[in-house]
Amino acid sequence: MKNVAFIGLGSMGCGMASNIAKANFNLSVWNRTASKMEPLVELGARAATSLVDVATGADVVITSLMDDESILESLEGDSGFISAMKPGAIHVCVTTISPALADSLGRIHEQHGSSFVMSPVLGRPDAAADGTLIALVAGRAADIEAVKPVIEAFTSMTIPLGEAPGHAATLKLCLNYTIICNIELMGEVYACCEKAGLELEQVEGFFKIIYGFPVLHMYAEKLKNREFDDGGFRMTGGLKDIQLMLSAAERLGTSFDIGKIIEGKMIEAIASGYHDLDWSAIYEVTRSRADMDHATLQISRG
Repeated sequence: MKNVAFIGLGSMGCGMASNIAKANFNLSVWNRTASKMEPLVELGARAATSLVDVATGADVVITSLMDDESILESLEGDSGFISAMKPGAIHVCVTTISPALADSLGRIHEQHGSSFVMSPVLGRPDAAADGTLIALVAGRAADIEAVKPVIEAFTSMTIPLGEAPGHAATLKLCLNYTIICNIELMGEVYACCEKAGLELEQVEGFFKIIYGFPVLHMYAEKLKNREFDDGGFRMTGGLKDIQLMLSAAERLGTSFDIGKIIEGKMIEAIASGYHDLDWSAIYEVTRSRADMDHATLQISRG
């Protein structure tokens, strides 16, 4: 497996693609904003001229895009990359998408003669750049084995979840739901303790004892310092994910009640101009609703 195509060079995609290039695969890249391909070209990748061009001759096509709509838009039609995929080529989707679309993509590729592996990743842009993401992988065993060397180029762990692509998408939503619910919880506790006159450093210390996961350590510090403009997971992407979480739970006949609260706060945050801040900036909505100061100079407006 030598020829890899990578579509979507945002903050996550750029890091993943860079590690693939460094692993000496023959890498072709495509991004709507052409300038984002330049750092990959410097690492030896080929800048493609179109979606069809990037997928032509590829053994593996990786998509790191925004949502269900962007995946389908890049895939289908005469200008979509599936039209250029050779028989047996494998599409690997690392985007957080709906379980329904993940399963649908499996059927679409089967009809086309290509294959599909769902592989959403856990981690932020720094983990993508360091090659320490965790991949949740679902698809046919032979396909997973075939793409494993490519996925291992940008991950520290791969977790196989069987053949149903929707299982990987569902688990990714559930894990993201766990993280955002804990962000909400920490924000509520910080606001309560601060209003009561407690020192937030003490509260942060207890959070770090309670939560062993490094990402939650990072968010405990991030909320305490109210630093949300570090180029992490943007509020608009967070709203997309929480709505996918709510939809997935509803389809299963369950309910993510805290998620409905978070959705409302994210909508309010975006209306307040926080759309480009990290999704943890829902804490500013919590502070606003509690008649506490918010949107301070600690949040860069540049």
